[in-house]
Amino acid sequence: MSDKRTKARRTAHSPRPGGAGDARRDALLQAAVRVVIREGATGASVRAIAEEASVSPGSVLYYYDGVDDLVNRALEAVMDRFHDRRLKVVAGGRSPVEKLAEMIRLGVPDDVGDELRSVYESIGTARTRPETLRMHRQVVERQVTLYRSLLEVGTESGDFAPQHDVGLIARNLVALEDAYDLYPQLGLSLTGAERRAGVRAYAELALQCTLPG
Repeated sequence: MSDKRTKARRTAHSPRPGGAGDARRDALLQAAVRVVIREGATGASVRAIAEEASVSPGSVLYYYDGVDDLVNRALEAVMDRFHDRRLKVVAGGRSPVEKLAEMIRLGVPDDVGDELRSVYESIGTARTRPETLRMHRQVVERQVTLYRSLLEVGTESGDFAPQHDVGLIARNLVALEDAYDLYPQLGLSLTGAERRAGVRAYAELALQCTLPG
């Protein structure tokens, strides 16, 4: 492909700054989020997203560089929603033990729901979508960082007495949440309360604390 054709292609797929273009890109992204949540990452297509947004497939490709680009941005938006909810908990004014209990409640809900389910299901596409793999790694590290910051504050205040390195405890909490969230997908019949109890038991043992109910 000549330099001129390459430049033209990049221009066609580059974000259009300002005004109606920004609104159209956002509308397409929100449509992609709804499709990904409803159909999963593997069920999303340019046509499905276009129909959801009530536009032509050509409009989708005008603003985004193919379906993988848009699906990755949709997954990232879903992951950001989850992260932001937990960030508000850590930044709030409650005690460290209350924050930890709420973090676990958010991380292991009664019903995993379509949003989290779409994120977990998209792991299967990561082998062919390097950007999806990068996002999954990033969301894990962000959750570990949130937990670690909370544990460090709670240790400083005397609410927690870590029995191991707080970084290791934070990583184990995230791993346990992910494992218990996958239980319903595997048909393992534990209630949300039972799954949370598994995470809470580890947290209380590792931090020598009692979490509020």
